[in-house]
Amino acid sequence: MREIPWGELFGSVDRRREPAPAAPHSHGAGGLTRLNYGIKHAMRSRPPALFALSLSMLLAPACVDTSVPEITLDFGDGRTAGPPCSPTELEFFPPEELRMHIIDVGQGDAIWIQTPYYENELLESRNILIDAGPSGNVPGTSPGGGIVVAYMLTHGLVVGDVLHALVITHAHEDHYGGAATIASTFEIERYVDPGFTADSQGFLSVRSAAESDVRRLGGDIGVPAVGSLVPRLYAATDLFGEYVEAQLLWAAVTPPSGNVSSPSGTDINNTSVAFALRWGLNQVLLLGDLEKEVEAALVAAHDANEISLASRVLKVAHHGSSSSSTLGFLARVFPPPESDQNWAVISSGRRSFNGVTLPTDETIRNLKEVLLEGHILSTENDDTLKSSGTEHDDDHILVRLRADGRVDACYGF
Repeated sequence: MREIPWGELFGSVDRRREPAPAAPHSHGAGGLTRLNYGIKHAMRSRPPALFALSLSMLLAPACVDTSVPEITLDFGDGRTAGPPCSPTELEFFPPEELRMHIIDVGQGDAIWIQTPYYENELLESRNILIDAGPSGNVPGTSPGGGIVVAYMLTHGLVVGDVLHALVITHAHEDHYGGAATIASTFEIERYVDPGFTADSQGFLSVRSAAESDVRRLGGDIGVPAVGSLVPRLYAATDLFGEYVEAQLLWAAVTPPSGNVSSPSGTDINNTSVAFALRWGLNQVLLLGDLEKEVEAALVAAHDANEISLASRVLKVAHHGSSSSSTLGFLARVFPPPESDQNWAVISSGRRSFNGVTLPTDETIRNLKEVLLEGHILSTENDDTLKSSGTEHDDDHILVRLRADGRVDACYGF
């Protein structure tokens, strides 16, 4: 964690404000969590102008565009058109609500989960980041780490906050590349990955940095996920706090194909960490880049009543590639009848894969077989005129599992 000149960045504390409440006792974080809590409380007591100034100073070196796009009645008129978020939805995190932010990092994944709270958000809610987007060092990709940090700081976190967990689903750069920026901005309390490295030095470097942060905080390392986070597949995990039921659906320390020495992209994808989250009566599936081979295994487990795939929200696997989201799988996730509570969200960009950009038309057609119009949202929405590496940070998606049991999704900024 880098040193932050707090006095220079935020000025002196206004002693006339009410004192900070007692700091929380967070698992494994000790005094550092209490320090960060005091910093957060002081930050939130600042005048908005000081906060805006400090945020701009922090983000200037990353050259991240934090300007707010104009919101119209809907975002686009294409295949993934959907409703915009209202300012209230974006700014106010009400009690008893699970929020999922699909951060637009271009071609890649970065999903921020805010778990529900009842009385005190700072004490009860947990912040979990699943993947960190690309580094931006690969041609045609975006600076995912900087985008994620800018988004999280704009929507409530402050530098030095504890990130209760960082999950890197698998060893592909568009999922782990931004993690170094995350680790240099926030304190990581828990870290999880599937255990398979694909001999990627970049992935190993990210893992090392995250694990170093966790050890310094006295936190937990869930590597490999099966064996360290949970004892077996389909077991429950406390990673998302005490209020959210969470189940590890998949993670593999070796590819199911057995190809360890020279794994293909499919082999690495099929080691992805995947979760089912339940809040109230509603379920969310987070599938990393799992492909149809693992989808078939999950369908078999569903049909044998070992798990339930029936969900309100699907984070579509593998960026909407035709390698995933088979009709048989989607029929289990979204069984009839169609509902205005069911949503699919896709994280993708404009990068070409042998002439194909994601999500594919086939995947969109499959999703439209089981979902209502306007209920398929993508971070690639309305980006057809943009080039790869420039399409990021304009189609973030917010999913809300609300206290009244309803499920909403919208485009934000």
